[in-house]
Amino acid sequence: MKSRLLYSLATLLLLTVILIATLPAKHVIYRINFPHNMGLYDVSGTIWQGQAVRAVIQGQVLNQFNWDISAWHLLTATISADVSSSNRAATHINGTFNYHLLSQTLDLDNMRIALPAEVLFAHAALPVPIIGAGSIVIDVPTGSFDIAQPMPVCESLTGKGFWREAGVLVSTGMVDLGEFTAGINCQNQQYNLTINEPNALGLSALAQGSTPQNLSISGQFKLPTSLPQDMQRVGQFLGQPGADGYTSFTW
Repeated sequence: MKSRLLYSLATLLLLTVILIATLPAKHVIYRINFPHNMGLYDVSGTIWQGQAVRAVIQGQVLNQFNWDISAWHLLTATISADVSSSNRAATHINGTFNYHLLSQTLDLDNMRIALPAEVLFAHAALPVPIIGAGSIVIDVPTGSFDIAQPMPVCESLTGKGFWREAGVLVSTGMVDLGEFTAGINCQNQQYNLTINEPNALGLSALAQGSTPQNLSISGQFKLPTSLPQDMQRVGQFLGQPGADGYTSFTW
């Protein structure tokens, strides 16, 4: 009798695992009340390995979004997922995140995020409006965030940022600026973004702040005389060059 009961429980557990493992993702996803400007559309596959023809995150569209969740990591109270989207689109993502349920921390592993430069500049707190072209690519080998707080707190972060095929729109058209690179990290829960020469604007700068949306920036630049007058006037608005030809700025 006892062995029959154990057999029945084992069979029930196995059937439950199989049911969960094969549960169509769309039956779960379409019942989730996503926040505004977020969602998954045309979902297929299972909860563990699924796809969405289109994912929307903060208003940005990811095409052919895929996820692969590790069931084994759930034994350590961790949701571990490999995510990716089509890199043919201007906005795409690829990498691994681990959400620790007990500590409520989110770890990033070999994460790459790309988005159009115009999206970033549209939300950046700059002293003068800028319409940028090109692609912003952020590579994060490792990162850890405390998301138990109302605003996520950066505990550790190493990465690099690239502004590729950089361009700025002026009255005479788009000005090609080549490529800019930046180092990204966080210390004492403060983000640090460092830009160094060489680049087309002779720009070196340090941006710091507790959130990516609230950074204070200081640095210097040296505009080549070959740049259009529109850009020269912006440079003059930010300050006058010193004896070495560099203009210092802070905002």
